[in-house]
Amino acid sequence: MIGSLSLLLGVLAGLAAATMPAPAWSCTTLIACALVLVLPRHARAWLRMSALMLAGMALASLGVGHWMELRLAPTGADSRLLLEGTVCSVPARDGAEWRFDADVRLVGANAADTRLRRARLTWRDPVVAPRVGEHWRWLVRVSYAAELRNFAGIDAERIAMRDRVHLAGRVLPAALNTRLALALTSVDTLRARIATRIADSVADPDAAALLAALAVGVTSGMSTDQWRVFNATGTTHLVAISGLHVTLFALLAFIAARGLWRCVPCVRIVEREPFAVLLGLGAAGGYALLAGFSVPTQRTWLMLGIFALARLGARQVGAARTWSLALVAVLLLDVFAPLAAGFWLSFVAVGVLLMLDASALVRTTRLREILRLQFAVMLMLAPLTFAVFGGVSLVGLAVNLIAIPIVSFVFVPLVLAGALAAMVVPPACAWLFALAAGLYEWLWPALVWAGDLELAQWHAEPPLWWFGLAMPAALLLLLRWPLPLRLTAAGLALPLLCAPSALPEDGTVRVSVLDVGRGSSVLLATHSHLLVFDTGDGWNTHGARAARVVMPALDALGAKQVDLLILPTLTVDRAYGAALLASGRELRHILAGGGWPATSLPAKACEDAHFEWDGVGFDVFATGAAGRNCVLRVSVGERALLLGGDLDADGERDLVARLPAGALASDVVFISRQASALGSSHEWIEATGAAAPYRFAIASGGMPGSESRARALARWRRAGVQVIDTARDGAIVIGFGTRGVSTLATARWSRYPFAWRRVE
Repeated sequence: MIGSLSLLLGVLAGLAAATMPAPAWSCTTLIACALVLVLPRHARAWLRMSALMLAGMALASLGVGHWMELRLAPTGADSRLLLEGTVCSVPARDGAEWRFDADVRLVGANAADTRLRRARLTWRDPVVAPRVGEHWRWLVRVSYAAELRNFAGIDAERIAMRDRVHLAGRVLPAALNTRLALALTSVDTLRARIATRIADSVADPDAAALLAALAVGVTSGMSTDQWRVFNATGTTHLVAISGLHVTLFALLAFIAARGLWRCVPCVRIVEREPFAVLLGLGAAGGYALLAGFSVPTQRTWLMLGIFALARLGARQVGAARTWSLALVAVLLLDVFAPLAAGFWLSFVAVGVLLMLDASALVRTTRLREILRLQFAVMLMLAPLTFAVFGGVSLVGLAVNLIAIPIVSFVFVPLVLAGALAAMVVPPACAWLFALAAGLYEWLWPALVWAGDLELAQWHAEPPLWWFGLAMPAALLLLLRWPLPLRLTAAGLALPLLCAPSALPEDGTVRVSVLDVGRGSSVLLATHSHLLVFDTGDGWNTHGARAARVVMPALDALGAKQVDLLILPTLTVDRAYGAALLASGRELRHILAGGGWPATSLPAKACEDAHFEWDGVGFDVFATGAAGRNCVLRVSVGERALLLGGDLDADGERDLVARLPAGALASDVVFISRQASALGSSHEWIEATGAAAPYRFAIASGGMPGSESRARALARWRRAGVQVIDTARDGAIVIGFGTRGVSTLATARWSRYPFAWRRVE
C-alpha cells in the first residue's frame, strides 16, 4: 500500500506543478524506472518510495506535456478553425445550445497539423442535431476551455484537462457545417439509443433524466433542482453509476451464470465456479463500459478482476493489496484520474470500508455494523466533500440508510432490466421504465422534504491548512484507541464552527462582480444583509448562470438568505434564475424592472426607493415606461458606486435629466447595457463623474472582443476612467467604504498557476 500511495503522491506533484521541460522529465523517467527495476525488494523503504514518487512525477509530467503540446488557444478575438471529426460524447442540450465533445483534425489552411485532438464544442440552433458517432465538418470560433473565471464553483479548466480536451469553441452558422457520415455501431451509440428510449417511454423529464443517469451514465438531462436535492441529502453517489451498482450487477450475473451452467449442458466443458466468475466479471465490465467507464466503475471492475484472478488461481489476496493494485492500475490507465472528484470519493470510501472490516475484533449485529460503516464513510469523506462541494450533508446518514437499499436493490435492478430489454426486446422496455418512473415519483417528495430541512446541509469555506489536518483527524476518530484520545481529533471542527464571518464590518460593502459571460451579476454584502443585482442570465440560458455561478458564490459567503434581488429588466431567463435562487435560498424580496407576474415569490415592480443597511445607503431608480429599467446607487459617506443595469443611451439621458445635478456622481460605475455601445452616452459618463482618486468603471457581460464593446470602453477611457474588464480579469472583489475603494482580488491573478490554468 505504501508503494501505491508513493506513486499517487508523485502523480499529484507532477499534476500540480507547471509542466517540466522535455529533457527534465525524460531524465526523471529514466532515473525512476531504473531505480524501480534495479532496487531489490529488501532495499530501504525510503529508497523505493522515492523511486516510485519520481516515477509518478515523470508519468504525470509526460501526460501534461503531451496535452499542452496539442492544446490550442484562441489567437485573437475571432480565431476560427475548420475542423473535421467524430462526435465522441452523447450531446447534451442546454436551452437552444448543444454541447458535446468530438475527436477532430484541422483541415483547410491548417491542414499541415493533422494530429488528432479532442474539442469541446457548443452549437446554437443547429439545423440537424448532432448525434454521437457521426462524422462532421464544422467552422468553429475558438475560445478558452473556461470562458468564465470565478473564485467559487466548477473549475472548467481542470475538467477540460481531466477529459483531455485540447480546444474549445462555438460552431458558427455556416454552409461549411456538414454531416459527412452517419454513426457506426459502438458502445456510445448504444448508450445514446437507450437514453432516447427512456425519454420516449417516460413522460416526466426529471424521472427520465435520472433513469438515463442510472442506466447509461448520461447525467446531462438532470435538472438543477435534482442536483440540489441530491447534494443536500448526500445521495449524489447514488445518481452516478457507482461501484456499488457495478458490484451488484456482477453479483447478479454471477448467480445467473451458476443457474445457466446447470441448465445448459454445452457450457459444462468449463467448471461451474470459473464459468460463473468469468461471466460475472465480463458482465460487470460491459456495464462499466455502458456507463462511460468513469473512475469509480474502473476501480470497482479492477478490484473485481483482481479478486476473480486470485480466486481462479487459488491465491489469497488481502483487501489492502487489492485496493493498492486497483489504485496503481487506474493511475497507469489514466494519469489524469486524480483530477476527478470521483477518484477521491471512490478510493477513500472503499479504503475506509476495507480498513474497518479488517480491524473488526468482534462481529456485532447487522444493523449496528451498517450504522458504523455508514458513519465512518461519512466522517472520512467530510473533508473531501467540503473541498469539492463546499459543504457536507447533515441528514445524509439517515437518508442513505433508507435510500441505499431502495435504490440499489429495487430501483437500479428495474432500470438495468429495462436497459437490457431496450437492447434485446425494445417493446418490453417501456413498462419497466414506466414502473421505475412511478417509483421515482413516489419517493421523490420525501427526498425533497429531507433536502429542504433547515439544517440539511452545512456550507463552509475552510482554510487550506485545515484540510491537511482534517483527514488524519478523521482517521484518528476511527481507530480503536481509547475514546477520550480519539475525541481530541474532534477539536479540528472548531475552525469551522468559530470561523470569522466573510461579511464586512459596519459602514462598508463587499462588492463581488461575478464573471457570468454575456450577462452580469453583482453581490453586495453589508455586515448583516445581502443584495444580488441581476442573476447573470441572458441569451437563452434559462437560469443556468444563476445555478452555476451565483449559487456557488453565495455558498462561499456562507449566505443562507438573500435580502433583496434586483432584476434590471424582467426577462424569461432572469425569471428562471430568480426561481432557482428562491429554491436554494430564502429570497425575501425581488424588484424587477417592468413588473413581475403574479406568483408566490415576494416580488414587485421596480420603483424609486431609498433604504439603509448597516450604515450603507441604497437608492433605487426606476426609469422608462412602467419602470422598465432598474438602476441602483450605493453610497457610504461621500463614496458611491452605481449599477446602470440595462440602460441604453436614451434611458441614461432620461435619468440624467430627471435627477438633480450630482445625484449620480459615483466613484465606481458598472457600465450599463453589458458594456455595449448602445449605452455609455457622453451625458451619462459626464453625469456619473466624481472628483475622487478612486474612480474607475467595471465592464461585465456582452460579447468579448466585439466592436460595440470596444467603442463603449474607449469612451470611458477617453474620459480618464480606469476600466476593469471581467472578460480579461475574471471575477472581481472590491472593498468599498468611507476609507475609499480597493480592489481586493481578481480571479485572473489570485488562483494558483496549475498546469491546466490558461496563461495570457
